[in-house]
Amino acid sequence: MSGPGGLELIRLEQRSERLAEVVLDRPPANALSHQFMDELGAVTAWLEPGEIQLVVLRSNARMFMAGADLNMVNEGWDDQDATTEKCQQMMNGWERLPMLTLAAIGGHALGAGCELAMSCDFRVMARGRARIGLPESLRGLISAAGGTQRMSRLVGPARALDLCVRGRMIGADEAERYGLVTEAVDSERLAERVAELCEELLALPRLTTQAIKRCVLEGRDLPLAEGFALERRELAGLRDTHDTREGVQSFIEKRAPNFIGR
Repeated sequence: MSGPGGLELIRLEQRSERLAEVVLDRPPANALSHQFMDELGAVTAWLEPGEIQLVVLRSNARMFMAGADLNMVNEGWDDQDATTEKCQQMMNGWERLPMLTLAAIGGHALGAGCELAMSCDFRVMARGRARIGLPESLRGLISAAGGTQRMSRLVGPARALDLCVRGRMIGADEAERYGLVTEAVDSERLAERVAELCEELLALPRLTTQAIKRCVLEGRDLPLAEGFALERRELAGLRDTHDTREGVQSFIEKRAPNFIGR
């Protein structure tokens, strides 16, 4: 895949015409730095105009991401607000990608790593030693790259307070029960399960999955009546597409649909 140039900490790999992988590659912990943010922002901007249907986010390091580089934090107190805003914008850009995103979490996803995982649409996490959470409070900090906000939306205010205030780092099964991750799997099955889920998601009509994502993300901050209006607009936009017509016609004809992404 011909992606943005100058990447050192992130790899962009095309697995098929519609599937891409973004690989975090700053061993051992993928600690978040300014360069890391710049590179992920460049990858996000490069992905937006394309027709990729699904992006898998995974790590080539022992951890998914251990959090922000505390040396960066300690050396940048005077620039803290600008750095925090930059990190928020990076997370928001990733969350708002038009295609679906899936985080494959095989190691610790802590602090900024948890925030990045929460910015994905799906999260599959390996059981075992891996932990996910926002431990910033244990260092006198706040998970301010969207962490408190996304956590409360995913697991509810009570559990968000429990996890954020106490800095709790939890395993895959507890995270699945809370709704923090989509699915917990045995560690040796992580790659296999991610591949299975990719196959399932890629079989769906691309324009429909993108419309659903817009309804969910944009609608969560709208009054209910405006959310209903958003659904009507998105459905109207699908009405004359090949895949929507094909989906209905194939049901009537009792056959499998032939979706082509148009």
